Amino acid sequence: MPGGSENGRDLEDLMDEIRADSGSSDEVSLAQIMQAVGTRAYGPLLLVPGLVALAPTGAIPGMSIVTGTIIVVVAIQLLFGRNKPWIPKRALEFSFSRDTLLSAMERGRPYARRIDDFLKPSLTQVTDFPATRIIAIVAIALALSMFPLALVPFAVAIPSSAIVLFALGLTARDGRLIIAGFILAGLALVLILYTA
Repeated sequence: MPGGSENGRDLEDLMDEIRADSGSSDEVSLAQIMQAVGTRAYGPLLLVPGLVALAPTGAIPGMSIVTGTIIVVVAIQLLFGRNKPWIPKRALEFSFSRDTLLSAMERGRPYARRIDDFLKPSLTQVTDFPATRIIAIVAIALALSMFPLALVPFAVAIPSSAIVLFALGLTARDGRLIIAGFILAGLALVLILYTA
């Protein structure tokens, strides 16, 4: 991503790698998607399930539960400073329509291009330890909120958007997005209280 990033790739490059790794069958698993981002950086590992939950794929029955579980598992490891994140194999086996994935990526490509142009390292103290522990705690709470919100149409959009902002901020070391993520997290809390 412009200005340097955790994994050296922008969002459009990431989309191309996901497309390449998704194979040619009718179904694609989360394991195939995660393979495209690698398993060493927390930013991309939070970004992928966050985007899947945010995109139309999030409306697939059970998807919010699976993506929420992955986010919780990854964020707990971020909280405790684990060097190499681990993801449960059972969650990675969850599969869905490849056409749905490709369609969502094509619709998101123009937005990805704009985000790539915007991202740059800033307010980096917000993206480093000990701030990452606060991010992890909030991400866990947001992901857990996705379980009850899965019953409300499109309600997971707010918590998943906040997680995507956290993930992009960690990946590009852009503290502006982290702060925006905290603001959205506050809105998610209001939504949870309203729907409770």
